[in-house]
Amino acid sequence: MTRIAFASEEDKGLDSEVSSRFGRAKYFVIVDVENGEVKQVRAVENPGGAQPSGAGIKAVQKLVDEKVQAAVAGAFGPNSLSALEELGIKHFELSGIPVREALKKIQI
Repeated sequence: MTRIAFASEEDKGLDSEVSSRFGRAKYFVIVDVENGEVKQVRAVENPGGAQPSGAGIKAVQKLVDEKVQAAVAGAFGPNSLSALEELGIKHFELSGIPVREALKKIQI
């Protein structure tokens, strides 16, 4: 099973739009996929969303806590990008489309 986190400003499951921001997105829509089939969808608040500084690192830590293997957002800051790479979490730059469409565009 693969667990993917989509940065989003809304909590609408697969209909949530992927955010252009990673570290400061309000939510992560976490999707569990197995053999190309969606098994579970849930949204969690991003603790980095309200941080005055260090938002990217807080966001990455949340993904680690959630045991995520991939992250999707429009853009990743340099600190979050290096942390994701160091931890072996794949990242994809997509935004402005619903999570269900983004899920089809990334090949994991």
